[in-house]
Amino acid sequence: MKGKRLYQLVQELNKTEHRQLVNACKLSADKRSAAIVDLLRKRNLTEKSFELWLSQLVSSWNIKTLAEQDRNQRRWVDFACKEVEKLVLKNRLEDSHAYNHELSQIFDLRNHEDLTAYYNRKAIDEASQKNDYNTLIAEYDISLRWLGRNQSKANIAKIAELLMLRKEVTELHYHENMSYFYSVSSALYIDNPGDVSYKRIVPAPTEFNALKKTAKDEYSLILYMLAEARFHFYQLKKFESLLTDAIVSIENAKLDEKSKILLQRNWLYLRITGGIYYQYPLVQMIDDASRMFNIQLKYKMHDTIGFFFLLFFLLLKGDVESYEGLLRKHRASFFTDDSNDYLHFLQALTCYLKGEIKQAIGLLMHTSYSQSSYIATWSRLLEIKIHLEEGDIRFTRVLLIRAKRLLKMSKRQRLLYEPASATIAALGAILKGQPATNDGSAFQYYHFILQNR
Repeated sequence: MKGKRLYQLVQELNKTEHRQLVNACKLSADKRSAAIVDLLRKRNLTEKSFELWLSQLVSSWNIKTLAEQDRNQRRWVDFACKEVEKLVLKNRLEDSHAYNHELSQIFDLRNHEDLTAYYNRKAIDEASQKNDYNTLIAEYDISLRWLGRNQSKANIAKIAELLMLRKEVTELHYHENMSYFYSVSSALYIDNPGDVSYKRIVPAPTEFNALKKTAKDEYSLILYMLAEARFHFYQLKKFESLLTDAIVSIENAKLDEKSKILLQRNWLYLRITGGIYYQYPLVQMIDDASRMFNIQLKYKMHDTIGFFFLLFFLLLKGDVESYEGLLRKHRASFFTDDSNDYLHFLQALTCYLKGEIKQAIGLLMHTSYSQSSYIATWSRLLEIKIHLEEGDIRFTRVLLIRAKRLLKMSKRQRLLYEPASATIAALGAILKGQPATNDGSAFQYYHFILQNR
């Protein structure tokens, strides 16, 4: 897509930034700014209509050669991107403690004692309020350097006090970084628990206990608890025990509302993942997905996977009406060209539920080759189900062979591989006229695949 970065930057502007940029471009003496104003007046452009608008803009320049058109287009897009970027950076500096932090560093490098001290004090005060440990460490170091130049009795006392603060903030910063590291690595571990690299990453129980004991802030402590639960994902009793401990700690934490809610979202995501593997009741999973989705809406977190879960579970329940209502209202915010496979899979499932078999097969022909191994596998299972019900035994056999081959490539993804391979084996048994184990204990989608229409 031509001009993709510019399109994304414009879409990210909030109302205030949008108005600021329009006004700035109107006052600009640069003639190129007029086109930016025209673009900003068309805020609801889709990617396709944006490309059309950009082509029309280039045509209006009356440039004859294609090479020159392309060159001028790239120059204008780069100019427009920089105008948006400058505005966003300007607002960040004016509205955040980064402003005083930058000035403190600038005047420290210029060796101006009074100005450095003034902006240093303001930066420390603001960073303390926001728990910005990176900035605090940098500003404490500036203070220590200046105090160290004149080691009077008063300054030596200040140095000792600052060193204690520097140590405390360093420890907080350490746990902030380590809890984030274990959050990410534990989430990846669930998909690939057999990967040898995790044997070097997963901390021993004693190490996790030490991290939790030394973490002075509740947010890092709870992130450690959630990471520990993820690392025990495939030990059901331990996993559920740790999950229970984590939600109790979240509910009792003396944190600000946003921090608690975001931790709740992490917990809900983890329990939904557990539900997909351990067959939690669909009603519970819909409730968890709804709660998680409401958090995403409140904090404008356009997480495609979170929204997908809610829509997916509603379809498995057979609640097509609620699914379609949510999709109409929020589709544009949660699905992009890069995540359309998730949407097309849901549409294929909807078509199947409505009896629109040809449309379902048409969509599945694409999603069966999705880059997401989950979407690709779930699509192939639905494709097999459809052709089996249609009585096309020969093609069903072909699809089963292809599905097995595909799934072998995901063998290390235990969360997907184990239930999907069991479902494929059950479909193979049905194809041979043999009874397939189907007690309804599997995640509802796998149970749905084995049900008769």
